[in-house]
Amino acid sequence: MTALTWILTAVGLLSVAVCAVQVHRQGGPSPEATLTLLIAGVLALPALLVDDASAAAWGLWGTTTIAAALTWAVADTLRDTPGRARHTARRTP
Repeated sequence: MTALTWILTAVGLLSVAVCAVQVHRQGGPSPEATLTLLIAGVLALPALLVDDASAAAWGLWGTTTIAAALTWAVADTLRDTPGRARHTARRTP
């Protein structure tokens, strides 16, 4: 069960990283990123609760959950920033 816990935690962290790249490229949230970030935040939780997980596993899960929340916050902010979502921001000389 310990290997499953670490694998699920790593998959959650990897999916948050992929969503962060997608959010950065699109300039805002998408429905797929929203669902993926939600799932990534709670993916390893059942395995952590069932298994006698180490503090490192809990810490990595917490890091993944916080990273998912921050990625969503950045995506939401980018959506609300004028000109950023449409890539029409103008620079002044």
